[in-house]
Amino acid sequence: MIRKQIDRRTLLGGAASLAAAASLCNCGLGNSARAADGAQPVLPSLTPGAPRLEPVNFQLKGPDGTTLALSSLRGRPFILHLWATWCPPCRLELPALNAFLEKTGSSIPVIPVAVASPLPKVMIFLAQGNLPHIAPWTLGQHEFSQWFTSGEPSLPMTCVIDAQGRLCASVEGEMAWGAPDSQASFEKILSGLQPSKPA
Repeated sequence: MIRKQIDRRTLLGGAASLAAAASLCNCGLGNSARAADGAQPVLPSLTPGAPRLEPVNFQLKGPDGTTLALSSLRGRPFILHLWATWCPPCRLELPALNAFLEKTGSSIPVIPVAVASPLPKVMIFLAQGNLPHIAPWTLGQHEFSQWFTSGEPSLPMTCVIDAQGRLCASVEGEMAWGAPDSQASFEKILSGLQPSKPA
């Protein structure tokens, strides 16, 4: 997990700056779990709690002018995974996420989003990394910062979004996508957030 404000003007290069960024890993969200050593298990680290922040309304940008409005997903919970091309821990985690998405298909809705990462660079990065199951959705820093008001985030970050579009759990750092129980754990989390059907 790497701790840094998502502002490209403040990104530092070299080993010394990476060490400095790593030293800031202990700040986080009030209701989030943090990865300390190794990847976090899905449960209990992503167990939903009380919703916080405004409903997520990102307008994601993809190839050839395509867009995805997260508000269009209202009515069903989903997983939002935030990463960046300039984030070393993200690059380490993405192969496991790609394998998870290949295995689960659309049965578990996971929306990967590259933050503060230009779309052409994202597409090249995913192609060179042989990560075909990670959709190249992107989001600008400004849009992210307007929604995420609970302090400076760490990337990668995995969020549970409820059926009303609200953040109800998050993990900063690598997620154990390849764990034997990962699919069942995500299914349990999301099924518990399904809106109740009228009697």
